[in-house]
Amino acid sequence: MEGRAEQIKTLLNDFGTWSVLQAAGIGLLFFLIYKAVQFVLPRLAELLPAKLRIMVLNAVPLSRLVLMIAALTLIVPLLFNITVENFVLVLSALGVALGFALKDFATSAFAGLVAVFEKPYRSGDWVRIGPDYGEVIELGSRALKLRTADDDVITIPHSRIWSENIINANNGENTLMCVAEFLIDPARPATGITGLLTDVALTSPYLDWDRPVAVVMNNETQGTRVRLRAYPFEIRDQFAFISDLTERGRDAMIAAGVRIVSLPDFSGGKG
Repeated sequence: MEGRAEQIKTLLNDFGTWSVLQAAGIGLLFFLIYKAVQFVLPRLAELLPAKLRIMVLNAVPLSRLVLMIAALTLIVPLLFNITVENFVLVLSALGVALGFALKDFATSAFAGLVAVFEKPYRSGDWVRIGPDYGEVIELGSRALKLRTADDDVITIPHSRIWSENIINANNGENTLMCVAEFLIDPARPATGITGLLTDVALTSPYLDWDRPVAVVMNNETQGTRVRLRAYPFEIRDQFAFISDLTERGRDAMIAAGVRIVSLPDFSGGKG
């Protein structure tokens, strides 16, 4: 016990009230700076084009990491007597604390640190994690937040990257592929359908003209599935773009004599 007490005594500096106030002041200052960055950058990003918006949003989690390291660099020497022996002592103590008391939090926090460098998702990306799909609106130290198409905000711990596939629809780009699907009667010849749907995409006000338009077909038991693939100019217009392609594509095929196949309802419900 005396040996442990002596180790702790040599670890701590002979600091007084002024040292504690300095450390608290530094921590508060860096906290306020981060809150200012967290407040200003997302609002600035909303005024920028899609590509620049994503770049600015990605600066938020990086700034948090830089500010945290800078704050610790200033605070630790005020409170601790930094030597190699004491550094090893601190690491061992932190390892035990994180291993037992903060296991889940530490796992998510470490995964969040990995996510900053490996970038399976970034602020502004549209990702699917499990059943949830939405825009990454915040990257915290423990979790990320997604805003879905229904305007729900979902909080997901970073630790999910260890156990689940992360499907990133745009991966830092300012657009993503949108797909409008149709199931048509296989008895009708497919001649002309590709050109018809390509024209539908090319006349959409949401289309990004620098990206390719493609029509893909494959046979299924119930009919021929047709997929119209294209890219919107603005990533947030993806749902309006899919609706536009679906509505006008369906009407164009019906006008051309193509029968849209409706699948029977096997749910057993009435009405």
